[in-house]
Amino acid sequence: MRSIEPSSGGSAASSAATTGNSQQQPPSALLPLDFSAIRGPTYLTAQTLIQQVAYALSDKLFTYSPDTFDLDAAVKQWAAQAQVNANGYPTAVQPMQTRQGAGAIALGYIFSKDFDLKKRYIPQSIIASSATLQYLRPALEQLSLLYSVANPFVAHVAAVDYAGGAVGGLVADYTTSLALAEELGLGLVSSLSAYESQHMALFSTLLASILPTIHVYDGMRVGREITQVIDVLDQSGLSATYKKVLAELTSDPDQKHLDAEGKLLRLFKAFNGQLGTDYSPFEYNGHSEATSVLVSFGTIESTLASQIAASLAKSGARVGVVNVRVYRPFAEESFLSALPKSTKVVGVLGQVQSDLAVQENGVHSALYEDVLASLTFGSRFPTAPECVEIKYAPSHSWSLANTAAAFDRITNEPVGLNITSNSLQLLDSTAVQQYTFWDTDDPASNAAAVVLGQALARDSSSNVTTNISYDNLVQGGVIRTDIRKGPQSIDAPYAIDSADVVYVGNIKLLSEIDILGSTKDSGKIIVKASGLKDEDLEKKLPQPFRLAVAQRGISLLILDVPVSEDPNFDTATFQAAFLRTAIPDIDIIGAKKLALNVGDADWISKATVTLDTALRTVEVPESWASVDEDSDSDSPKLPVNIHATSFASFDKSNVEEPSILRDWQDAAQALAFKEAYGTTTALRPDLAAKTFTIHVSENRRLTPVTYDRNIFHIEFDLGDSGLKYDLGEALGIHAENNPADVDQFISFYGLDPDAIVEVPSREDPSVLECRTVYQALIHNVDIFGRPPKRFYENSLPPTRPSQTSSASSPQ
Repeated sequence: MRSIEPSSGGSAASSAATTGNSQQQPPSALLPLDFSAIRGPTYLTAQTLIQQVAYALSDKLFTYSPDTFDLDAAVKQWAAQAQVNANGYPTAVQPMQTRQGAGAIALGYIFSKDFDLKKRYIPQSIIASSATLQYLRPALEQLSLLYSVANPFVAHVAAVDYAGGAVGGLVADYTTSLALAEELGLGLVSSLSAYESQHMALFSTLLASILPTIHVYDGMRVGREITQVIDVLDQSGLSATYKKVLAELTSDPDQKHLDAEGKLLRLFKAFNGQLGTDYSPFEYNGHSEATSVLVSFGTIESTLASQIAASLAKSGARVGVVNVRVYRPFAEESFLSALPKSTKVVGVLGQVQSDLAVQENGVHSALYEDVLASLTFGSRFPTAPECVEIKYAPSHSWSLANTAAAFDRITNEPVGLNITSNSLQLLDSTAVQQYTFWDTDDPASNAAAVVLGQALARDSSSNVTTNISYDNLVQGGVIRTDIRKGPQSIDAPYAIDSADVVYVGNIKLLSEIDILGSTKDSGKIIVKASGLKDEDLEKKLPQPFRLAVAQRGISLLILDVPVSEDPNFDTATFQAAFLRTAIPDIDIIGAKKLALNVGDADWISKATVTLDTALRTVEVPESWASVDEDSDSDSPKLPVNIHATSFASFDKSNVEEPSILRDWQDAAQALAFKEAYGTTTALRPDLAAKTFTIHVSENRRLTPVTYDRNIFHIEFDLGDSGLKYDLGEALGIHAENNPADVDQFISFYGLDPDAIVEVPSREDPSVLECRTVYQALIHNVDIFGRPPKRFYENSLPPTRPSQTSSASSPQ
């Protein structure tokens, strides 16, 4: 498209805007693993494992992933590399848009007249988020009706969506999958942890030979957390298991006479026999003679409930949890068999659509209705146990405390009040180290924390998990990185609530987030604050923060590093400060090896020397432990954690496209071939609002020159400009530079006033607005104004704040 700015102020030439080829670069991301590298003990995400299964066993893969979700990042790379799948050819990966009729192409491919019938028994797969399912519903409904003549079909769905409202953000949505499976007769399988995600993706693909299946997993935390999975199957292992289990099912003469529930149980038996596992549709954890049992569906809630029930059972509490692994087909007899005979109360953790539905007594979760029907009409119990519904919305954030509080609803003893007791410590604090990194959104610091996690993972005797959360609404973007390190596999799908060492990269975050709320007593916190002196600590550190540091015995360290334009130095200093604080007893050889894994050894060496003076421990005065009488007791309580709003940081880069000097032929072509170039004429194409040219008919000062206020009486002559101005409307004025001064400026610099300048549009950088040099100097460039504050800031060389007093003024 081309925008034409009419000539003004005596210039004879016009200007045009042309379409360029510039594109916004996608945000940087970690590269997926090579397809052949996924085997044995490997550090990766559950999302990558699920993509591996889908790519290895599918004929064609349709993906519906928002840009920042990266649900299909790995399969797109493998397809681009022409990696061969288990069927002997590269899987065709087709990225699709999430819109109405989104599943029509996938459905058309399966039932196409040109479809190769030799591939009829090869699974077709979809990778999507739960937000996509409503757009896939028409296609899935037709597929379920014609499934007897269709390929096996499986959809791997990340339970994640974006919820708007006052506190918008990412939520884990299972309700859409549950409703779709119930209404369309689809199978529904859930992964309960990253360690079994590959197995469940494989199991779902096998279940697709019986009925169309949805495999759902947590797409917010568990699916994206980097952890070490020990027994990862490579492509040959996946293919061999798939074929053997399928062959065992097809060779069973009774298979055709079984209903869906019976086929499901046969599939579990064959699947467990091949892998040596003990999976079942409903899995019980807790006391063998429990009287109170929770029923849950979903990755995080199921994992937390199981771990808490097992911990309570060790202390004698008669509680348990039934995790629903396969919701559809719902094997009622298997569910009742999973419950202990001593069960008196069954609580159902059921997700509903919204917070409003949680408050409505007439709205029930799908899981509750199935459990209630099974208990009512089942024959296992002489007297049906009481069924209690515990509803929650997708926006509910599960933690150790609120999961334990769910047991309070079905037990006589208040479990939630004893959350700090040793019986509910799920992680051994003597064996598992926990580190949290807080910083404002900065690409260098974001990558530095992840690199630290990768460096710690190089130790073969340890297992490390790394999780990243983004909140782009606090301080212009906040990132939290959680790293756990222990000798065994760590299954903790919740944010760290008792960190050993905490790093805060921006002191302003202490006023926005209760960072010490997730720090253990007697822990350590490093605050980066350049130029902060001890006598200024009380001014810069919030009073609640100082109080918590003093009362809980937390060690406060200040990282005061000189300002540097080299991001490598800042990154290395941060990493060296963390290593010195978190691992103070590491030997010299171990420190060098870890430094090599972290990054450039030279930078780490320089940063280590700098730390001798830059990193200091603050001696906490006794006055901090007392409550300040002048403090505002009614101030709002700060949140302990951020609310994830994205899977990527906000792109703050403001790259100014270069202006291009052209001759008059470019503008002439745009004017001569308006339809071909999409040429439009605009007085000021750089402004969003329509602009008019008017003249000042009277400009009279009303206040004396000596008065401290300047009031003018100005009258405008609208003439034939077309501007309509009613009383009370706002009027924006865009002043022009003095034409005589502009002519003098052009003459002084030896410019051609009629030369064409192409400038990228503010709204769309691919559109180039073309104007003459004279027009640009008249309308766009403030060549005679006062230099802004940024000019002086950029003119002053970087110095330490303590040295600014001796810095010379900009010339």
